[in-house]
Amino acid sequence: MGCLLLLLLFVAFPVAEFTVTMKVAAHIGLWDTVILLVFSAFWGTYLAKHQGMVVMSRIQACLAQGRVPTQEMLDGFLVFLGGVLFVFPGFISDIMGLVLVFPPTRWVVRYFVVAGFRGHVTPSSGEGAPVRPASRRTTEGIGRGPVEDAEVVE
Repeated sequence: MGCLLLLLLFVAFPVAEFTVTMKVAAHIGLWDTVILLVFSAFWGTYLAKHQGMVVMSRIQACLAQGRVPTQEMLDGFLVFLGGVLFVFPGFISDIMGLVLVFPPTRWVVRYFVVAGFRGHVTPSSGEGAPVRPASRRTTEGIGRGPVEDAEVVE
């Protein structure tokens, strides 16, 4: 399965990008295609930077509220991946990058990523033992909750 994925990634995807780019160039012209690809790379990186800043502010707001920013971190990774896809020359990667950077479509991708990992990932303490959920949670900010003494036993 891993070899097939690598074959698709390094052979089939570039061939598809090249084919689509050549068809677009045949339809609108070579220089118009080059200008469109350069424009989409600059526009995409600007859009990814802007959305990255939005996601970063959401992460900071979650941390200020004392919540773990799990969805926001996944959004940050998807925006980063979308920005990387915008840099690659080609229309397929630009469309994939737009899907990952644009918030309404990123929500759909995030839903499928989380659904794909659900059931495959179990929380652990780092030594293979499952972690028990916390018995109570505080809604107060970081550093303002109750302090409990604990002892590390190895």
